[in-house]
Amino acid sequence: MIEHPQHKGCNFTSILLIKFDTKAIRARSLPVGEGIKRIQYLLNSNLLNSNVSIQHFWSYLASLGIQSLVKQGAKQGMPANKLLDALRGTDIMHWKQSLSELIEISLAQTTSIWRMYGKSTMARQQAQLLLNMNSLEPVNFSVQQNNTEAFAVALCHLADLHAEQGLYAVVSDIMKHLKQQFPPHTQHAKLWMLCDLKIQFEKAMNDGKYHLAEPHVTAISALNSTEGLYRKAQLLKALNQTSEASKILQQLQQQCEKSKNIEMTIRVMLASAELHWDSSGFATALPLLLQALSLSRQHNLQRLTSETLLHLAFTQLMLGIPEQALVLVQDVLESVLAHGSLIDKGRALLLAARCQMALAGAAAQEHRLTALEQAVHTLDEAAVYFSQLDCKERMRDIHYLQARLHHTLGNIAQRNKCSMLFRLLDQELPSSGMTVVSHL
Repeated sequence: MIEHPQHKGCNFTSILLIKFDTKAIRARSLPVGEGIKRIQYLLNSNLLNSNVSIQHFWSYLASLGIQSLVKQGAKQGMPANKLLDALRGTDIMHWKQSLSELIEISLAQTTSIWRMYGKSTMARQQAQLLLNMNSLEPVNFSVQQNNTEAFAVALCHLADLHAEQGLYAVVSDIMKHLKQQFPPHTQHAKLWMLCDLKIQFEKAMNDGKYHLAEPHVTAISALNSTEGLYRKAQLLKALNQTSEASKILQQLQQQCEKSKNIEMTIRVMLASAELHWDSSGFATALPLLLQALSLSRQHNLQRLTSETLLHLAFTQLMLGIPEQALVLVQDVLESVLAHGSLIDKGRALLLAARCQMALAGAAAQEHRLTALEQAVHTLDEAAVYFSQLDCKERMRDIHYLQARLHHTLGNIAQRNKCSMLFRLLDQELPSSGMTVVSHL
């Protein structure tokens, strides 16, 4: 615990104590939680009860210190409740002292934390709260200050969240506003540029239009080399160029381990496991997936945890243990449906249907028809999500499985309809070397 400075009033010697304290936290490698407590102690000390201008200086400096430590804590996997408690304590002071800039930064940071932890609903709420918050500055009463970095971050998060739900018209409106508020030559334009490129890349990949995704990879790499490498590996994998994709993923994993980029490290592990699937190496994918699961749980990354569990479930299905695979899918299905993107929801339901089909094949005759009908219902639910995204590759998989199920059930008309839809999509889409059997 820091000793209380022996000053009757607040002076610049006291201010330097905060600077010294944050440096000490870094130099001594103190836990982030302890660092937050130290700065909060200084904030709550009697030094803040004197000169008003110095008081505001203290508040800015200490609050920025806590926000920096919260960001560091999020990367180290601290639980969300501890990080948000730390921000809440400073938020009270911000509102009391009308520190609107710090309120905006705090809300933008809270939005980012919720998204990182996989809570899309909470992230959307925080972003909208920031966008609807009027300035607290007297000279700008009732005027929104929407040209700051915090607003750019919030709008980019909202664009991502709407894109995940297939609402591309809304995304277009958000991007139009961002381009007006932050022209390409301005300081924060890089934020929306990267966001827009990633959305366009994902849309092209979902549509199976890989020739449109390729130029986006080059543009993303110019703004963020790590993101660019990851997208390049994704594209090469989709084009069935597995050896080139594997080399890039190995290079990317080394970079992420050096920079301690946990989120990207986990994503690289999942992509590497998918490459093992392409060569039918399902057993060899298990160590990677278990390591990814351990990391995601250690860092409280719920969305990545759910995604990893779905990968594990698919691997178990391919290894011939659909019972355990279905249990894993059912464990994460609620979380995926609540916070996941449309593609995540569709993939989870498609995997559940495939597990149900596998179990129906081994079921007793009196239970088999019921199990197959349940699989048909699950496929219908998955089709709703994929159709909203206009994800033709996934719809092709759905129609293929539906045709098989209706054939087994004796529904000739439905079988013929699904077979025709499958044939039309199969003729339209380029061959990527992947079938419904080999990917999640």
